[in-house]
Amino acid sequence: MSVLLVTYDLKSPGQNYTPVHTYLKSMPGYCKHLESVWLIDTEKTTTQVRNDLMKLVDNNDVIFVVKITQSWASYNYGCADWLNNGSHTW
Repeated sequence: MSVLLVTYDLKSPGQNYTPVHTYLKSMPGYCKHLESVWLIDTEKTTTQVRNDLMKLVDNNDVIFVVKITQSWASYNYGCADWLNNGSHTW
């Protein structure tokens, strides 16, 4: 599995977060510590996740999905322990 970082900006009108959050919580593993930033464990590619999310948002919304590598740094980030737990395949 890969660790993907997913971030989004849901703009007015609309801003229906529930389907987006439900989708991201359905992943085998996830961590959310920042407002619109999620880390997910998934077998899906960045493109697949982006395409899935596009079905749940409006045309004026923004989505960004990137694969995280083992090389990362943070400061006071609540998902750092989740990233360091050893269960991720990079």
